[in-house]
Amino acid sequence: MRAKRKQPSTASKPRRDWLAGLALVALTALAFSNSFSAGLALDNQVLITGDPRIREATSHNIGQIFAHTFWWPNGEAGIYRPVATLSYLFNYAILGNGSQPAGYHWINFLLHAANVLLVFALMLRLLGGFRVPLFIAGLWAVHPVLTESVTNIVGRADLLAGTAVLSGFLMYLMSAEATGGRRIGWLAGLAAATAVGVYSKESAVVLPGVIILYELALSRRFRAMLWGCAATLLPIAGMLWQRSLVLAASPGAEFPFVDNPIAGANFWIGRLTAIKVLARYFWLTIWPLKLSADYSYSEIPLVRGSVADWTAWIAVAVVLCLVALAWRRNRLVFFFPCFGFLNLLPASNLLFPIGTIMAERLLYLPLIGWLACLVIAIHSVRRAHVLLTVIVVGFAIRTWVRNLDWRDDLAMATASVQASPQSFKGHRLLAVALFQAQPDYSNIDRVLEESNKSLAILRTLPDHLDVPSPWNEAAAYQVAKGDSLRGASNEPYEEAVRTAKRAIAIEGAHDRPVAAESYRLLATAHLRLQQAPQARAAAMQARAIEPLNVDVYGQIAESYLAQSRGEDAAITLAEGMFATGDGSLRNDLLKLYQSGIDTAGCAVVAGPRGPALNPECDIVRRDLCAGAAQARRMDLRRQLPCPN
Repeated sequence: MRAKRKQPSTASKPRRDWLAGLALVALTALAFSNSFSAGLALDNQVLITGDPRIREATSHNIGQIFAHTFWWPNGEAGIYRPVATLSYLFNYAILGNGSQPAGYHWINFLLHAANVLLVFALMLRLLGGFRVPLFIAGLWAVHPVLTESVTNIVGRADLLAGTAVLSGFLMYLMSAEATGGRRIGWLAGLAAATAVGVYSKESAVVLPGVIILYELALSRRFRAMLWGCAATLLPIAGMLWQRSLVLAASPGAEFPFVDNPIAGANFWIGRLTAIKVLARYFWLTIWPLKLSADYSYSEIPLVRGSVADWTAWIAVAVVLCLVALAWRRNRLVFFFPCFGFLNLLPASNLLFPIGTIMAERLLYLPLIGWLACLVIAIHSVRRAHVLLTVIVVGFAIRTWVRNLDWRDDLAMATASVQASPQSFKGHRLLAVALFQAQPDYSNIDRVLEESNKSLAILRTLPDHLDVPSPWNEAAAYQVAKGDSLRGASNEPYEEAVRTAKRAIAIEGAHDRPVAAESYRLLATAHLRLQQAPQARAAAMQARAIEPLNVDVYGQIAESYLAQSRGEDAAITLAEGMFATGDGSLRNDLLKLYQSGIDTAGCAVVAGPRGPALNPECDIVRRDLCAGAAQARRMDLRRQLPCPN
């Protein structure tokens, strides 16, 4: 006869739980052990090394963090996350990590490890027992999808919001069972957690929804629910008010169609596509083999009634039916998938379009609920602990391997292209990374191969749905290709002209000023083709758009020289010197006079620091005054003293 398994005594349970918690942290550390050497890939460079607000811990910088959006001053995305930015300031200025990534990775790991312990504590409280909570926390701790939140430094917003939601929900459960001062203390903690969460990432506003879901599905303690919701509403209202003020003072955020095609679709097509994406999220929960940092156009096309679309819709419908069935059979099993869906809802594109059609970082909290269902289902089969252990080990190995993709832009772009071959941005990022890796143009053919794959995906889009950046980058690569051939063929330059003109057309279709970069690239290509009038026209367009850019004056001067108009070139360089104050244009002007346009031989004299312009020379006075007059006409410099 089989002996009964001895149950641990009540006194031994705390010790057992503590040891299990330490084991979970150790497991998490093993899975993410190679994440600390990952670099500043993708957005990390902009949000950390490119944000002047985090370089010093001053009251001014802290004020700037709360007064501006998350991406300021490098762009706008309509998001407000000051606590996440403050955490970068803590790393950069207080811990002294600067641009060294290891310290940032340690903070991310510690936040995730704390969240693993919170998940374990919540599962012990909700489910009782030991093995099921342990496996839920273990599976979630090492799930490969979470690398985009943990190994990717700017995933910290998800980590902070996760800490807030998990700790806030736990404190709510404690408050519902407490009385008097202890209840007030737990509710105060809930309010504080909510504040940290919503100021870290807007999705933390789901916390009162989680409380309501739990009470309606399980306990029905409506008085406790009202107190819990009240504790969360004040910080949420404060964040929404502050966010509205900051966004009102910022340029409006634009969600490009190529980043999220749902933003450009009609209501029903958009929502049906969002449901299809939901099915992909479900699949990643159980089979996280192919992972990508980007799902841009056209990796996930808008629905059109294909077999793949119907398969996704049916899968979601089956899941919904199982959840509805759980309402009658097991309310706790009903709660977990709803918890996952509720945490995904703000970023699901079901309520409103966001800046991305799909992102793995959005699954940080939803996976908890969905993995809980998976563990509960598996736990009912024979030798479930063996199967679950195998899954945990498999997930941990995949996470360790996935961490390697985050070591730099080239590794991440390569992995993204392999996982999302139809994403234009993946090929574009790979082209950029390859180009930067070999500045001597030795791999320019490989760069152009990836760039052309990106353009091939975009080429069928109308101009008003396209974006100019990939086309401008391609034009730069084509010029580089022509330069590498050393004049053996003009075909790359001719292609660069066509590509730059496409970028100009795209920008014009967006009802906004064309960027100077497109015209500068067009001018460069025309100069290489020895088409001086066309080059000058393009460079002058660039100067009109961006008159403080040094390069455009050099391009205009070069186009004049190509037509033997040396003094016009000198006047242009003088204009740029006055307009921008850049010393390199003065040096170019000195070299120009020394090249032979100064027939009197008086333009350049010896100065205390080397060659200098001679203001007593007629050509110098004439050119400087003409250049100053042109700069005055653009209102870039105050009136300069010149003789009549």
